[in-house]
Amino acid sequence: MIQRELTIKLPESAEALNEVLKFLLKYGLISKKEALAVEHEEKANRPGKKSRWALTAEEMSKENFLDDGLGEELRNYIHEFREGFSIKESFDSKAG
Repeated sequence: MIQRELTIKLPESAEALNEVLKFLLKYGLISKKEALAVEHEEKANRPGKKSRWALTAEEMSKENFLDDGLGEELRNYIHEFREGFSIKESFDSKAG
């Protein structure tokens, strides 16, 4: 019997990966154990979700906003905003 192998790059999207694994399971190309192992390995290798502040900093860095001498001024504005931000009422008091 001729055995063929195919190596594929797994999709980064969790939804797309789930669909690929369903397809492979449906046609008996992998076992349920192998599918679970792939899913587990992909979750372990995924980087953690970045905070909005980290994403903002990356975007500003890509656009070179921080290289024009405005970096310190921007940092002060962001710091001032973060320190002054507060929620006046708790969400629980409006729910009742």
